[in-house]
Amino acid sequence: MKFDFRKARRAQEILRKKLTFEPLRRVRLVAGCDLTFLNPYKTPTTGIGAFIVLSYPSLEVVEYTHEILEIKVPYVPGFLAFREIPLLSKTFRKLKNKPDLVIVDGHGIAHPRRLGIAAHFGIVEKVPTIGCAKKPLYGVFKEPCDKRGCYEPIIDPKTEEILGYVLRTKDKVKPVYISPGNLVTLEDTLSFMNSLEGRYRIPEPTRLAHNYLQKVRKELLNSSN
Repeated sequence: MKFDFRKARRAQEILRKKLTFEPLRRVRLVAGCDLTFLNPYKTPTTGIGAFIVLSYPSLEVVEYTHEILEIKVPYVPGFLAFREIPLLSKTFRKLKNKPDLVIVDGHGIAHPRRLGIAAHFGIVEKVPTIGCAKKPLYGVFKEPCDKRGCYEPIIDPKTEEILGYVLRTKDKVKPVYISPGNLVTLEDTLSFMNSLEGRYRIPEPTRLAHNYLQKVRKELLNSSN
């Protein structure tokens, strides 16, 4: 499938105007999501999306679900949402317990056009979202100190605005890169992500979604052999 960069960029510019940043309301349920492919090096390929819903602040599992969809859009840096959101939305809509906040494995507004997958998904599903990525995509920043909870702002080099934060979630491990998606402020993004207790670098909502997803993928691969 040929990817039309100009149409995709124009769509991002239109969607960006729909972004809303407002104080986060009380969170009782928080969700994490993840997505993988049976063959990530092939397009089209079969995609598997997973959501896990946790109570907050106890982070006990309330619900999990997955969905499968043929993925026809190729992977293009900066346009990840066009490949993954149809499957994430299909999976999200299966949930019986709708979360008050979704943590997305990817970027929010810390993106060249301020519309990473977390922001894009938040607009489509009209749900508060935070992007939490393992690698930086856009912006300049300093390394935070080695202690858990240390952070430094991610700055837009063109406007010098703060887009998100580099956050150390565990002592002496690599940080994560967090930014608002939709319907959440910069301040609430930082405070909420810092409030998530966990023993690992990756916050519990997305870590547990990833673990569940890998289990589903393994079962599907075994059943096809």
